[in-house]
Amino acid sequence: MDAIEAEKAALDLVLAELGLTNKMWGSANERADASKGQLFQAGYAQIQATFDRRNRSADAFYAIPDVYPKDWSGFRSYGGDIPNIVVGVTFMIQEIKRLLMNGEDPTRLARRPDQKYNEATGMPNPVET
Repeated sequence: MDAIEAEKAALDLVLAELGLTNKMWGSANERADASKGQLFQAGYAQIQATFDRRNRSADAFYAIPDVYPKDWSGFRSYGGDIPNIVVGVTFMIQEIKRLLMNGEDPTRLARRPDQKYNEATGMPNPVET
């Protein structure tokens, strides 16, 4: 699979997971107590546990990360790294959606002149289209 095919497949996986969460909880995610940022917390916890497992932590997915919402149940592994990352990203997208619906500003700031790119760290990997 080339880079573009992999990118499309990754987006398809996330969109499929979004469809599942919308079906379970409604398109505005009425299930979660979104006012406390719990979608962000759940996504971060899923990514944190995946990171821990990738770094050989014996209790990854057995010890619930502290950031996981205290009043939620069901924290678990969804399989390999890909499905766990997809679930984490999906929670993050649900949080972005909630913030947008609440009128938060999505403006991305540009790099300031005093924030120089360090070429010694390596150039981004260009992908030809």
